[in-house]
Amino acid sequence: YLSVFAVLGALLRISLAQLFGEECKNPGSVGWLAAGTPLCVTADGEATLEGGIVFADLPANLLGSFIMGFMQNGAVLGLPKNMGVAWVNDSSPFQSWDVLHLAIKTGFCGSLTTFSSWNSEMVVMMYGVGTDHRSQFMRALFGYLIGMETALGSYMFGCNVATWIFRAVNKTLAREEVATAAAKERGVWVDRTLPDFERRFLPDLDMERIYYDPDVVAQLERWRVSTEKYRRVGDESLEALKQIEQETLVRGGSIPDMHRPMALSLGWDLEALEAWVESKKRQGWKPHVVEDPDHVSLHVAIPTLACVIAALAIGLTWQIGEDATSVTYRTMWYAGLFAPLGALLRWKLSGLNGCLEGYLSWFPVGTLTANLMACVVSIACIATDLKLDDKGGFWVEGTLRAIKVGFAGSLSTVSTFVSEVINNMKKPNQYRGYKYTFVSLGVCCIFGVAVYGW
Repeated sequence: YLSVFAVLGALLRISLAQLFGEECKNPGSVGWLAAGTPLCVTADGEATLEGGIVFADLPANLLGSFIMGFMQNGAVLGLPKNMGVAWVNDSSPFQSWDVLHLAIKTGFCGSLTTFSSWNSEMVVMMYGVGTDHRSQFMRALFGYLIGMETALGSYMFGCNVATWIFRAVNKTLAREEVATAAAKERGVWVDRTLPDFERRFLPDLDMERIYYDPDVVAQLERWRVSTEKYRRVGDESLEALKQIEQETLVRGGSIPDMHRPMALSLGWDLEALEAWVESKKRQGWKPHVVEDPDHVSLHVAIPTLACVIAALAIGLTWQIGEDATSVTYRTMWYAGLFAPLGALLRWKLSGLNGCLEGYLSWFPVGTLTANLMACVVSIACIATDLKLDDKGGFWVEGTLRAIKVGFAGSLSTVSTFVSEVINNMKKPNQYRGYKYTFVSLGVCCIFGVAVYGW
């Protein structure tokens, strides 16, 4: 599914570039816009037309960043409960479709947005080689600035829209959100991973119109009273309390032996907690396990991907004309074939995030590696294509452009990049986000200039 959504994201990115600028740069090359009205507001680093006020992939980066923010889970958005997505009802089956969530965020959004094409366009403008302009260094710097700020704004707008819809479709959770904020102001720890009842009852959230039968919750009440003063942010025993409740109330297991002596010494009523868990099990309660539905299983995903790849291959071989429109569409289908490779490699490289130790343990080295690799491949393809000067034929120049747009465009990502920047801007280490931004933009720019000039 990640590969299928990567193809969709890459094709939409190409279509947006055509709509906002490609047809203006090369009139008649985009068939579906030939009789329409293209929006001449973007241009790549080689464009000479007036009016290209932003780089070609800015619209795609904005849309992808918005969708990425819209698809964030409850933990990222600070909701009172961990939810797969915020904008559907808490009880919706879609909440547990983790495979589709990953496919949309990593596959679709990651391939719809592109760091490499953005960086390459800025490098071409900086260098001024192969264009009708001299170096446009200051304009390129402005391109980095506007690209970064607008992507961040789109991501935050997506997060806010998701939160607004969450409050409209989850009324009870919206009230809990207010109660949770009030509890946190008092320094009370609220564990959003606990089941609904325990999550609200244990920190004694002020939930209007919710009544608890004392006889039913007597055992849990004993556990709450015995742990109440330790359920505060900064308490030395809070971590042990969290682990005990995770193991028992979330996983349905037994109290960890390593925490029993300390819990007993602090007077925690472990018997009451165990009795509560056992009573829930007798009533049919089972720990929550995320299971992907049948229609997102492997035996459906593989045929779907095969059909998509076959359609792209047919489009590539069927459209054999040499006119500008045919070449444009053949390159588009060709790029779609490379998109899954870039997206899958980026997904694998994301496993490197957090692999550094010590001071830099927070640094998303996997995402930076993917973006840097893609930037080098992209600018190398542009430089090689420039040297060929339209003398290589479609299968040479078309392959270079397909690798640049399809593989490198999907290997790099702006949507994931800006989400990581925002996540690293949280107090008290909010400067990490700025460091990550400057390192990413600076390193990719330097490597791009070096490869393009060489």
